[in-house]
Amino acid sequence: MPDRLPLALRLYQFASFAVAPAAPHLLARRLQRGKEHPQRLAERRGEASRPRPDGPLIWVHGASVGEMLAVVPLIERLCGQNFAVLVTSGTVTSAALAEHRLPAGTMHQFIPLDAPRFVGRFLDHWRPDLALFVESDLWPNLIVESARRRVPMILVNGRLSERSYQRWRRVPAVIAALLSRFDLCLTQSAADAQRYGELGAPRVTMTGNLKLDVPAPPVDEAKLRQFKLAIGNRGRFHP
Repeated sequence: MPDRLPLALRLYQFASFAVAPAAPHLLARRLQRGKEHPQRLAERRGEASRPRPDGPLIWVHGASVGEMLAVVPLIERLCGQNFAVLVTSGTVTSAALAEHRLPAGTMHQFIPLDAPRFVGRFLDHWRPDLALFVESDLWPNLIVESARRRVPMILVNGRLSERSYQRWRRVPAVIAALLSRFDLCLTQSAADAQRYGELGAPRVTMTGNLKLDVPAPPVDEAKLRQFKLAIGNRGRFHP
């Protein structure tokens, strides 16, 4: 794993450190627009609202609803193996989804803003034994600091559109420095695997799209029966 970061990433680290004092103002503006949870703003500064459980902890991060839904079956399997699971995301809707779709006992926290002090505070508290990043939400400080602390990291359900691939190719040293810190990248397709490999991921495997394994959302069976009775045969196709 490379120790020295490219200049662009070092400048990013410096800038994110310098603007961290403005975080309360940023969060207040996002709160006014309904993009933050009013009772959980501290989590965005890396301040945990729950204690860390004893024993091994697996951390799963997905940006929003789609990414979280994709890994519900995976999280269920991890919980079934008696692992403690921490799930992080960055949107209010994903937090609401976590309450209803994640297995009992799974912990949800908002991902901290990507500033060194917030990331460090988050990792100091949770001390994950394994980190799973879903799809393509790559925050530089989060990845670099997790790697520095020797947290094993796996990208799951990875995807990279041709447009994003071409954009990353303009800063090859930056994306290579991030992807090289992952122990494994598991992608949705062979095309995704090829793009990640060309951008610097050292170990890439195509495993398919996890979203195809997501179970149907829960329904109220009584209301479903009423709905079927109401529509009768009108919903059926008659040749």
